[in-house]
Amino acid sequence: MSTPIPATDVLIIGGGPAGSAIGAYLSKAGISNTIFESVNHPRAHVGESMVTASTRVFEEIGFLPTMEREGFVHKFGATWHAPAGRGTFSIRFGEFPQDDIDQDHTYHVDRAKLDMLLLKHAESLGSKVCQGVGVDEVLMDGDRACGLRVNVAGQSIDVHARFVVDASGRRTLLGNQLGLKKKDPLFDQYAVHAWYEDVARGEGDSKDHIHIYFLEVERGWAWQIPITDEITSMGVVAEKSVYREAKGDMAAMFERLVKSNDNLADAMAPARRVNDFKTEGDYSYSMTNFAGNGFVLVGDAARFVDPIFSSGVSVALYSAKFASESIVEALKTGDVSEAALQPYERRLRAGVEIWYEFIRLYYKLLPLFTYFIQSKKHRLQVLRLLQGEVFDRTEVPVLDAMREFIAQAEKSDKHAFRRQVTDLPVDDPA
Repeated sequence: MSTPIPATDVLIIGGGPAGSAIGAYLSKAGISNTIFESVNHPRAHVGESMVTASTRVFEEIGFLPTMEREGFVHKFGATWHAPAGRGTFSIRFGEFPQDDIDQDHTYHVDRAKLDMLLLKHAESLGSKVCQGVGVDEVLMDGDRACGLRVNVAGQSIDVHARFVVDASGRRTLLGNQLGLKKKDPLFDQYAVHAWYEDVARGEGDSKDHIHIYFLEVERGWAWQIPITDEITSMGVVAEKSVYREAKGDMAAMFERLVKSNDNLADAMAPARRVNDFKTEGDYSYSMTNFAGNGFVLVGDAARFVDPIFSSGVSVALYSAKFASESIVEALKTGDVSEAALQPYERRLRAGVEIWYEFIRLYYKLLPLFTYFIQSKKHRLQVLRLLQGEVFDRTEVPVLDAMREFIAQAEKSDKHAFRRQVTDLPVDDPA
């Protein structure tokens, strides 16, 4: 059956940050592209706090003025709260100015609003956007992607193009279709979250920070993210086994975990929940390949580690940036082979592996992580990682220092910090 959708160079599955950003980059490069989004924006989504490196991509695609105009909450730093007592440790992003970024803050966002604005921005630059159109599968000519089978009002239509981008997020459409998806062997976290009014955010410089609370359960923590002046996103994360104990009563488990940190309990004491609890699980995975003949995987469709350092949107944006560069070159030369796309594969994989190692070591250290935040020797290196500066790097000395710290603590049961180091393996068993 003939398709009513105009001919296009690139078909993009998904209208989240990765799909919209790659659409924007391709349109700016003169590459025609169509974005298929299965639902109509706005739609709710978790992942509400940005890292400062994201600002660079927003500026490159011309979206930064929209971020400021729409009044998203400015995020100047991060604060950690000890699992017992009242201790806190903070960093400010302005301590380490970043190349090509002329502001000392990033943003906290309502993802429904952000994602809708990004999709509209891509459309304004020339991307064709089809909302409410789901993608059933990627069409293959042998081992080469050549189009999509989309669902329009219950009718299947085949759409062909020179290239396909999977930005389907945690649906991981192409990864599942080709058997590329691999569950992470270390992380088995589960999150419960909701929006609240009247959270006591504190006073002073840290009021609009992201706040992270250590909880007294295995690898447990909580987030506090200001969405507007009135609304705060609150979430608790722990091993899935902790949530099995709740037997479906997420509210009771949430309250129990909140009470396990004094500062968190104080912040939540006056709070009132304004929407339903949402849950997230099985969110740590990777694809064995990020690129193949005629296709690339970007954002959560390629890799997701853990929400602890707000890396999800940053990986989405940078994967879109790097992938667009490879796609433009591939279409220019006519070589869309997997081999031609290896620069994208290598660049993205190197960056997400740094994220992965940083997060893995963090979970080994947990409260001891604040030692590195306070260290004059390591503070700026930690800050650079927390800002999302993980790409195009070959050396990250602070990760070696974390490994050595852990190794020393584990050598002897009498070590002062032995009991505070968790049993999460340091080496990737994969």
